Amino acid sequence: MIEGDREELLSDLRRGRTDVAILLGPHDEPGLDRLALWQEAGMVALPEPHPLADARLVLWQDLAGETFIVASRGSGPEVRATVQNLLPRGQPARFAPHDVSREGMFNLVGTGLGVAVLAESASGASYPGVVFRPVGDGAGPTMVEAAAYWDPKRDNPALRRFLAQLRATQRSRAG
Repeated sequence: MIEGDREELLSDLRRGRTDVAILLGPHDEPGLDRLALWQEAGMVALPEPHPLADARLVLWQDLAGETFIVASRGSGPEVRATVQNLLPRGQPARFAPHDVSREGMFNLVGTGLGVAVLAESASGASYPGVVFRPVGDGAGPTMVEAAAYWDPKRDNPALRRFLAQLRATQRSRAG
């Protein structure tokens, strides 16, 4: 198992250095097969004293004008584009890129330097001065998809077994 940013993992897949990557976002990748695995709510990390910190659901429109802390590498550029697309048109967001890990990003939120968006699975830890709230629109939270990607030209018995297990899990969830 390795952890890396999206572009690193996709590059490793295409070069045959890794067999499968589990990534967030419903994106087709040229030359790779994809299997949707699950969906989870999008979340926003807010400083505790933020006016939206007590909201049950933070609306994207209420985040217009906020400073979004994003990673300068890895998924940061993708997060930035996603946030900009979800905010109301004509209300550009301010982005503060930092060369930090997810934990470092949340610590910056705790100091009041801005807000950050994430998938629900990343909101389980506790960070001083930070609250996590679902973010979305009037229909509910914005959903984030996780998917497995692999190179269909690779014939690897372990990969075939792993993909069969993923598919069986999908069928049992659907049924």
